[in-house]
Amino acid sequence: MKFAAFTTVAGSAGEATTSEDFIDNLRQQTILAEELGFEAMWLGEHHFGPYEVGDLPNPILLGADLAARTSRIRIGQMANIAPWWHPIRLAEDLAILDNMSGGRVEVGFGRGIWPYEGPQFHPNADPRKDRENRELFQETLEIVRKIWTNEYFSHRGENYSFPVEDTVFSHPKYPSNPAWQDGDRVTKLRVTPKPYQKPHPPLWMTVSTDRSVTTAAQLGLKACYWQPPALRIRQRMELYAQVRSEMEGRPFALGEDQAVMRSTYVAPSMEEARRDAEEGIMSAFIFNDPFRGRQVFTNPGEVLADEVKLDWDFLEPRTLLVGSPENVVEKVQELREVCHLDYLLVEFTHMGIPLSKTLKNLEMFAAKVMPQFAGDD
Repeated sequence: MKFAAFTTVAGSAGEATTSEDFIDNLRQQTILAEELGFEAMWLGEHHFGPYEVGDLPNPILLGADLAARTSRIRIGQMANIAPWWHPIRLAEDLAILDNMSGGRVEVGFGRGIWPYEGPQFHPNADPRKDRENRELFQETLEIVRKIWTNEYFSHRGENYSFPVEDTVFSHPKYPSNPAWQDGDRVTKLRVTPKPYQKPHPPLWMTVSTDRSVTTAAQLGLKACYWQPPALRIRQRMELYAQVRSEMEGRPFALGEDQAVMRSTYVAPSMEEARRDAEEGIMSAFIFNDPFRGRQVFTNPGEVLADEVKLDWDFLEPRTLLVGSPENVVEKVQELREVCHLDYLLVEFTHMGIPLSKTLKNLEMFAAKVMPQFAGDD
């Protein structure tokens, strides 16, 4: 079983008060994660932090810094919010990072959930415009893949067209090239560099509904879940395997090409873990509640009554890896048995927790939890 670390960066604040502090904390966390044997460090993307969070919005640029300070750990984004990026710049930047890191990049894509973010980047990136957002997401991914897998590419779509009309190029030393020109008119673009990994890095998608699971499988993207309880994850993993098998003409095993991310905090006892982490963990869940919808926390066939509160007592048994090492091992084992999970992302940073305790959380998970699943298959 593989274990990776995840952070939104803003959650790694501790005593940090400046962007320089945040970045330095992230460097320490990543270097330690590599030393402890974590598979990857995954970074989130958010913008405009109204509550003094989300102030380091570019996981690709941060990944370049982390790659330069490490040698083995993989560098991922969970996720690049595709509708917020220009597709050519997204393809270029990720390819550069993949080359800089010697092929250690994992690429995650998402659609975005917060209405105050998306519209600032593209009119159709607003998640409240469901059809337009989904169309923009899929078109952006289509363009990125075209760029990575073709020497020259062109595209005509609802949101983007490349090359743009009336693009011309001529040079006295170079004759017109029919591979990308018709006379002086440019018919295709050459985008460099190509990724280090061939044909491109592993591609992921964040998923939270049956529809997004189906989309990920149809597009051939690996799927990552955050909030659902184990039984709901299993149901969606079965759906993913079914759709992916139909698309690719081969059987996909339960759990194959899929991962789960969990908010995690390991301490000597449940009481200490809750005392340290409850406020920080709950702030993230409460903030996400109106945007993702309460259904993401339900088991199959379950409907939450209006009076149900998404408080600690509701969430801890369903979707948190918090408590003593024994508590956490038991929860990971549940995911392993119910979902056949073989890749877990550990969200180890939480608002308000000092850096020393954040690093200790990583250390305890690596020392007390990961060995219990060594060689597990």
